Amino acid sequence: MKTARLALLAFLAVVLAVTGCSLTPELSTPKAEEGLPDRFEAAPGDTTLPAAAADTAAYNATRWWTGYDDPALTALVDTALIANLELESARARVEELAAQFRIARAPLFPSVDANGQINYQNQPANTGIGGAIGGDGGSGEAERGDGPPPGDEQSQQFSDRFEFTDYQATLGLSYELDFWGRVRSQRKAALSQYFATAADLQTARLSVISQAISTYAQIASLRRRVRLGERAVGLLEERVAVTEDRYARGLVPSFQLYTVRQNLQAAQADQPDLERRLYEAQSRLATLLGRFAGEQRTVLPDSMAVPINPEPIPAGLPSDLLMQRPDVRGAALRLEAARQEIGGARAEMLPRLSLTGQSGTQSSELADLVDPGQVFASFAGQLTAPLFQGGRLRANLSAAEARYRQQAATYEQTVLTAFQEVKASLVAYEKQRQRHREVQRQVETARNAFETQRDRYERGVGDVLSLIDAERTLVQARTRLASVQLAIVNARLTLHRALGGTWTKAESVDDPRLFR
Repeated sequence: MKTARLALLAFLAVVLAVTGCSLTPELSTPKAEEGLPDRFEAAPGDTTLPAAAADTAAYNATRWWTGYDDPALTALVDTALIANLELESARARVEELAAQFRIARAPLFPSVDANGQINYQNQPANTGIGGAIGGDGGSGEAERGDGPPPGDEQSQQFSDRFEFTDYQATLGLSYELDFWGRVRSQRKAALSQYFATAADLQTARLSVISQAISTYAQIASLRRRVRLGERAVGLLEERVAVTEDRYARGLVPSFQLYTVRQNLQAAQADQPDLERRLYEAQSRLATLLGRFAGEQRTVLPDSMAVPINPEPIPAGLPSDLLMQRPDVRGAALRLEAARQEIGGARAEMLPRLSLTGQSGTQSSELADLVDPGQVFASFAGQLTAPLFQGGRLRANLSAAEARYRQQAATYEQTVLTAFQEVKASLVAYEKQRQRHREVQRQVETARNAFETQRDRYERGVGDVLSLIDAERTLVQARTRLASVQLAIVNARLTLHRALGGTWTKAESVDDPRLFR
């Protein structure tokens, strides 16, 4: 008996050593990572911080929208992050994958079942086991002495029966030893899928933040453009009135009158479209906040300004910032999940060892179930090897390898696209900043011209048409500036999305390659 126990312990030790094996292939560094430059080059004409400042230009990566220093905008973004229905769906998806991970790791632990059973049987003595051992009822009647009278064969036939009741209370245990790491590979694949889904949630979150800021800026810009358009219409109405008076006195030709009227009609025609776009933007914001159109009024202030963030963007950003992009992280994690699935598919082709045990009490009387003498136990080990599956297992492995190649190509494409988007957004943002500076100069020049004409008019030197035209030019420049301000906000948001949030120190970025 002692020798058998030692043999069993030795066998279990060998099994535990073997279970440390893994058939998951090694992951080589994708080509896109090998050729990734260390830093992003500065945009042409960029006059922001020098490259040396990139490592110290840390920014609030979790709540970077607070850098706009607009309390109304901050509250709006925070509300969107809580109430947006797309984010709610994405969060539920993450919870689903968390449950899938727990399902995948469950086979690593023994399965324990409790069972209670009552078994009642009543059958003729000459059937089943009774018939097999020659039970015909005669000997039974002789032993009991209470059978029917001799000669009454029919009564004897119906009285010779077996009747018994059996009670059982058992505790069963089953466990499959993870010889080749099949279950561990499945667990790791499920964990990587969970993290990838969490990265998808971050992608959706970043999208909601960008949409909220962009829509807020669009509403502010359109409100200003509507007001400026109304002022432009008023100035043109004054211009038409003065031109009509001069035309009536023969001081200007009819062509000039028609031209001024056409300008007025064009300005009046632009107003309904601006108001329509403003309504659509406000309705879109309400939907983003998980509300019906019109309910956004409770979160929008009466006075709004286009949120232009003065925080400069450092030149020479480290390329490792790409690894904080949630789509890059998600692609890397799905590549890891595909790699683990190969190990699981390989392990499916090898033998499995399952251990089962059962212990409990069994008695014909319910009261005897607690009697220690009624205890029974059993233990069994089963080795199962797949010999012929019609090519299913090999096809499953081929499919897993093909999925890995797909994910590898997807990951490299994601890295290349991310790098291109960052460089393009850096250039676009810098160009929009240059354009913004030029339009600001135009506004300043138009303002100086208007103030000069107003001063001349007040001193009786200038005429009213020159004053009206100067103010119209200023209104047009301010309208252009409102459009450029919206463009620079969108360009900056595009950069934030390309970087996966904002710029941070390279060493603070969670690298998805650590999951490999």
